[in-house]
Amino acid sequence: MIRILTICALPFAVAGCVTPGQAPDSAASAETIEYSLTPCFGFCPSFRLSVARNGAGTYHGERFVQQKGTAAFTASQREFEAFAERLAPFRPESSVAYGYENCDGPVATDSPSVKITWHEAGREPVTLDWYLGCRQPGLVENRDALYQAWQELPVDDLVGTAENRQIYDRLK
Repeated sequence: MIRILTICALPFAVAGCVTPGQAPDSAASAETIEYSLTPCFGFCPSFRLSVARNGAGTYHGERFVQQKGTAAFTASQREFEAFAERLAPFRPESSVAYGYENCDGPVATDSPSVKITWHEAGREPVTLDWYLGCRQPGLVENRDALYQAWQELPVDDLVGTAENRQIYDRLK
């Protein structure tokens, strides 16, 4: 019984020694994050946005979105942090692209790309350009986390709903 209790308590003891925090190069330290989704051969929303730590945001809708063109939005501190934290695990040390030419797995040819750029004062911007059709093990498991990261921001009324994607480009 003591052995079982010791084994069960071990994860809590180890977790108590870990202090949460962000590395200096984490997404949470970014002053501005740019995020874009490229078109696919279906009804994928295509747009780009930029949001600053102070919450000032700019959106530009392109295809299969409710609002086409440029619009401003304001994110709360909590929304910006949730967006930055959701993207933090994917931030590379230096700019990188995962596309057709360097995907070490099967490639679907009808998928969008996600492009994210982190900006910090006094540092070179770091960009992740990820083709979501790359089925490389280790990448494919993160597709939805990257593709849906924008949902942490208050842009639902601009992007619109998945149910209406096919009619957005027919609306004038």
